[in-house]
Amino acid sequence: MLNIKNNNLFILLKFIWAVIIFYLWIKFSVCFVWEKTSIVDEQLYNTWTSMDNLDESRKDLLEKHEIAETEPTETIDDYKELKEEQNEYLLKFQTICSSNAWLCAKIKFQWEFDAQDKYMYLASSLYVLKHIENNQQFGKAVKQQLKEIKINNEIASRRWFAGWDTVTINLWMVKSYVEFLELITHEMWHIVDLGMIRWFSKQKDWNYTEFGNEVFEIDDPSIMFYKLSRQSEKIRKADARKDDFCSSYGMTDPFEDFAECHNLYLNHNAVFVYRAKNNEIMKQKYNFIANLYWWKYLFDSTKDLDRAKINWSWRPWDTTKM
Repeated sequence: MLNIKNNNLFILLKFIWAVIIFYLWIKFSVCFVWEKTSIVDEQLYNTWTSMDNLDESRKDLLEKHEIAETEPTETIDDYKELKEEQNEYLLKFQTICSSNAWLCAKIKFQWEFDAQDKYMYLASSLYVLKHIENNQQFGKAVKQQLKEIKINNEIASRRWFAGWDTVTINLWMVKSYVEFLELITHEMWHIVDLGMIRWFSKQKDWNYTEFGNEVFEIDDPSIMFYKLSRQSEKIRKADARKDDFCSSYGMTDPFEDFAECHNLYLNHNAVFVYRAKNNEIMKQKYNFIANLYWWKYLFDSTKDLDRAKINWSWRPWDTTKM
């Protein structure tokens, strides 16, 4: 009996010590993390620096397609140009899949998309997943956890949803490639949060659940983030303010708070930095995600930064539509 008690005491002390170290690491190790230089994946960076132009190109392509279907004899040059552009994107798609077979195997196109769309949706997914894979500092590998990304065009009530290992994007509500990239960024955080950054305790935390089921270990790192603004899954802290959140949607529950901050960090880093410099809770949220990715993000976008500076209380409802 004495040995059992001593063993339990040792496990308890080990757990407490691990939690203290992890907490101090998150709170203090990146006090000035925004001064670090971001390193992006150069292989796809040039594609995404011209996303707005590609969205315009996509609109032109669809218009040409409609003309070619209705007046093929009068628009033969446009039709040829359309075919050439589609063949170019088909080759890009095949090339990117040849070097990233594991990703292509996980992406399921559940609709008929043209070659440009398929390439851009694949490249978006790859860009986010490679960032997670290359820079994640702890937890299960994305290849190991992600089962599939479903991309369809169904008429549904939601643009997206995700669970422990699957992401679904309904494109009929998605207006651009930029929005798709940000949706993938948001939804992949649910995979990271729920399935990849798990810890070791066998004891479950009853304050946070997955559809009512107690699935989070008491030492799950995600809970440290949740507790910055939440008393429990259903209850925000009494002193929590709108300024403490990355978006209004993030105020609805701790999981969306985490996913919204993930997208803000990776794709609108300058806005997050500005918030973090002026709010202690936002600073700790920033530091948590920055530590996970070793200070690296995708885009140092200043979009909406001026608006944030003019009106401190402004928050987007949804960061994927900033």
